Amino acid sequence: MSRPARLTSFFILVVVLALGAATPPAAATSERIAGDGWAMTVHYPAGDGPFPAVIVMPGCGGNSPPAVARGLRAHARALNAAGFAAAIIDVLSPRGLDTICARAALLARLTKAVPADIADAAARLGRLRRVDARRLAFLGQSFGGSVALEMAAGAGGRFAAIVAYYPWCADGYGRAGMSRFTTPVLILTGLDDDWTPAERCTRLRPASGSYPARIVAYRGAHHSFDLPGLPRQKVPGVGGAKTVGGNPAAGADSRRRYLAFLKERLEDRR
Repeated sequence: MSRPARLTSFFILVVVLALGAATPPAAATSERIAGDGWAMTVHYPAGDGPFPAVIVMPGCGGNSPPAVARGLRAHARALNAAGFAAAIIDVLSPRGLDTICARAALLARLTKAVPADIADAAARLGRLRRVDARRLAFLGQSFGGSVALEMAAGAGGRFAAIVAYYPWCADGYGRAGMSRFTTPVLILTGLDDDWTPAERCTRLRPASGSYPARIVAYRGAHHSFDLPGLPRQKVPGVGGAKTVGGNPAAGADSRRRYLAFLKERLEDRR
């Protein structure tokens, strides 16, 4: 090789090495944080942020059952693709619990107690470098959906929006109670749900209020309709066996609706 050619090759090598050295390491795609009674894994979209973030809480069976884990991953992917960080929270295993679906007294107690854990987790989440603390939301399924409504009725002010999948709409909310929600709420439920019946929510829908709940009820959808690949089956619940089952059409439509809702509500806090 001639001297000019060797010099050219050396120059190219130096440039390539220099560019490689200047490239920052890729940001981590997830990180885990924990507090007293909760643990959370935050999944990020590509980029440095800061991103709006959504805390996602599953139902009374916890985070581990395969169908639930698939559902949580599906929600995380949908949120990340739309530019949101997805923070999957676990409030059962840190308490030494797995499923609590048939334990009525414990469900009722934790529905009232867990909002304090969610508030603590939201505060910690908002301090992360890649999260925009002004744009936080909460999404809960079943037990998590019931906690979501408790948040909306009380300690939900930290959140710009709340999404509740097939929650138990307690009698205590009433028309007046729901009209006093402190946070915009979207309820997504199935008309064939025999565990947390949709009519409990639709009959409580307030006629007015600062943040009247939006309710979408899907015909032919059972409890857990958003969980991909979940066959229709009976599972133990309070008061006896309950029906669960995925519904791909309702699941996909519900994700489109809550993403539009979140974008609308969180845009106000930019």
